[in-house]
Amino acid sequence: MTDDLVNVPVPRQYLSQVYGFIARLDAGEGEVVSAESVHLTTKEVNGPGASTVDVDAWTPSRLRRMVDDSPPAMLQILKALAERSGESLTIGELAKAIRPDADWNTVAGTLGAFGRRVRNRYGLESWPFESRYDYEVGGRVCRMSEEIARQIKRFIVER
Repeated sequence: MTDDLVNVPVPRQYLSQVYGFIARLDAGEGEVVSAESVHLTTKEVNGPGASTVDVDAWTPSRLRRMVDDSPPAMLQILKALAERSGESLTIGELAKAIRPDADWNTVAGTLGAFGRRVRNRYGLESWPFESRYDYEVGGRVCRMSEEIARQIKRFIVER
């Protein structure tokens, strides 16, 4: 036999997605990621000794697909974060980037849909930018790294 088969336990709810991914790979449509191209870091969580592996899976091709798949409101959020990379933007600032009359509800809905897309379409748990609660601001802030911002800006222009 030319192909070695490996048994991999998969939660039942993801089985059809795994089959679909394998079918896309067989058809030459899937993105093959080599072990060398995946950057792994270990973060300490829940106290000493407890750790989890965080896979930095936002490859350039995934970032391009994310930009291509993004609706106008999400594109405006990505553009605002990219233009001010390294800065923490408030939800109010992101709302104004979408349109002048947008509010926190608009941002919440946009980011909620984005989070579902990241999990369901790209199979990732992390976003290509940081989102955290800032006690000084009294709300959430988002910040994009300069490396991701550079790619996002290029993909938005090429769109």
